[in-house]
Amino acid sequence: MVAMVVMSGCDDGEKSAVSDVSNAAPATPTNSPTATETGAPTMDAATKSACTSIKSDIQAALKRVAAAEKIGPPAGHSAVSAEYSADAAMLYAHAFTSSTAVNDAVKQVADAMSELADAWATAPKKAPSAAPLTAAMKQLDTACSVT
Repeated sequence: MVAMVVMSGCDDGEKSAVSDVSNAAPATPTNSPTATETGAPTMDAATKSACTSIKSDIQAALKRVAAAEKIGPPAGHSAVSAEYSADAAMLYAHAFTSSTAVNDAVKQVADAMSELADAWATAPKKAPSAAPLTAAMKQLDTACSVT
């Protein structure tokens, strides 16, 4: 499964979509929107599976971060920083799907986690804002909601 996701990320999806359309028989019109009608691409099964896995990994990461925050300063700062760093690295591995929008959104979530890791590593007097992470997660939800 991971190999399929990684290999599907090597193709930008445009070439295969064009060849699939040119080789396909004319379709009968339906009431559901198509990629042609809306201009938005549809998501393949591997990308949908990756989205599910990514969202699960993010939720698990946030639980680990919350547990590390309970440790309190100063050791807690290092623990939170380490959790965000490890989880960001894990997310980068998911950024190889056939959807550019999903890939970009995953990278933004991972980047936001990396920034939080750096902020926590400086032992702040007040917890840094997680607003950029929240915004990146919303963008990921939007990218993964393409059907």
